[in-house]
Amino acid sequence: MNYRTILAMLLTAAGTALAVPAAAQDAPEGPQIAAEDVTTGQVVSFVNAMISVDRIRREYVPMIEAAETDDARQELISEADEKSIALVEQTPGISPAEYIAIIAAATEDEDLMQRINDRLAELRAKQSGSRIAPQSETPAPDAATDAPAEQQ
Repeated sequence: MNYRTILAMLLTAAGTALAVPAAAQDAPEGPQIAAEDVTTGQVVSFVNAMISVDRIRREYVPMIEAAETDDARQELISEADEKSIALVEQTPGISPAEYIAIIAAATEDEDLMQRINDRLAELRAKQSGSRIAPQSETPAPDAATDAPAEQQ
């Protein structure tokens, strides 16, 4: 699976219940950002936040799908939303509103999507290089799915 496919899946997942929480949907429309105005630092922060949100998505989607009632599903979605918002808020350099604005911009702009893909590829390459550690060391987590990346 290539990075574009992975990013498309993450953006699709992020654009649904976990990244556009009910609280944000009820709030006035957040900031919009033109794709060409998204800085490299914002891309780095966005990817870090996206990785964190994806961990929540991977944790909660099976539970949401297995929930037996609509109320149970909604409770799990709300819980996942809260955790996702908290993780984005904890990511330096990005707010939940900016995160959502960048998702919207990336879905409309091929160049921004490519910049995000490039950052993901860079993280994958860094992680691949760090996995050549001696067997006695614990392998590093998968950068694109398990651990937020460093800020540049």
